[in-house]
Amino acid sequence: MSEFLAHILLLFTLNGVNMPLFVVTGAHGFIGTNIVEKILTAAPEELGFANGRPSRFSNFEENQQERGCSVIATDLPDSINRINARRFLGSVRYQYVDYEKLIAHLESLEKKPDLVIHNGACSSTTETNPEIFQKLNLGYSQALWEYCARNNIPFIYASSAATYGDGRFGFSDKKEDCNKYVSLNLYGKSKLDFDLWVLKQKETPPTWFGLRYFNVFGQFESHKGGQASMVYHGYNQAVRTGKIKLFESNTSEYAHGEQLRDFVYIDDLVDITMELIRISLARIENKSSYLISENGLFLNIGRGVAESWNNLAQEVFSSLSIPESIEYIPMPDNIIRQYQNYTCADLSTLRSLGIQHEFKSLKAGVIKYVQKHLMRGQ
Repeated sequence: MSEFLAHILLLFTLNGVNMPLFVVTGAHGFIGTNIVEKILTAAPEELGFANGRPSRFSNFEENQQERGCSVIATDLPDSINRINARRFLGSVRYQYVDYEKLIAHLESLEKKPDLVIHNGACSSTTETNPEIFQKLNLGYSQALWEYCARNNIPFIYASSAATYGDGRFGFSDKKEDCNKYVSLNLYGKSKLDFDLWVLKQKETPPTWFGLRYFNVFGQFESHKGGQASMVYHGYNQAVRTGKIKLFESNTSEYAHGEQLRDFVYIDDLVDITMELIRISLARIENKSSYLISENGLFLNIGRGVAESWNNLAQEVFSSLSIPESIEYIPMPDNIIRQYQNYTCADLSTLRSLGIQHEFKSLKAGVIKYVQKHLMRGQ
């Protein structure tokens, strides 16, 4: 296909009357890559674009039709060189726009997006420069919110379980509980600051969801380096050395490796996001269909189960069919005071929407990630 013809097809795809159009920020990141892939392989009717009520989505991986949903993607400039980006570049239903030019580009479109999914952020829990968080996690998020509010576009964005701090005040995602949380690092603070800003806004998107992700693991996270999941690092350590290194405990309340986290597999997060897309689009047609107070909610995205790092390591060894060997190492000084020893999602708000998604167990998630992705270089 010539470059000229590809360009014409792209314009037709992004401006065609019947072509569902999504915006995804952080599109070349871990979560963003998985969401973009799901959208591009979805039949439009599975996301709520059919006549009448949206139907429940099925297996998108089996649905590779030529005409479907389109994505305008954005991320930091250096992300364009990632393997994740190369999965989509060249597709006639995928367009990349530099993040600093995104809103101006969207304003210029004849057809406005059907929905914006905002995952772009600085997600480093060890970053100490507050200006980075102010620009990327707060200012940019505010600009996207205001764009969606002006144009009546549903908005789904990434918050974080880091907003809950050390967990002493629980893990409720109810709006009235937001003010009591104290985050342990600048990343968590930036996410909480935006959540609190959202609650003060009189002009809102028609539907919005702030998703508080817990410990997510899964395919396409290798670019995260030290911020990648322990399943990823544990797999690589076990393959190279036959052992997995875990942090020693920083408190007498927990034995080494017995700190508890809510681990959730990326496929579950993506499936729930698809459900929220359907709800958002249904509310555009008939707002009485879903009773969401003040147009939006914060939602915990975890399994609602807390499991130990030791258990996670054991599942990695089991997935590789090799003997268990765990070594405990001192916790680095830069995280010892901001470490969450316990997290567990309260899923009552999610369930109140009628989403009865059955999460994969830690064992099932680790097996799929290790055997279907990590062993294949993903």
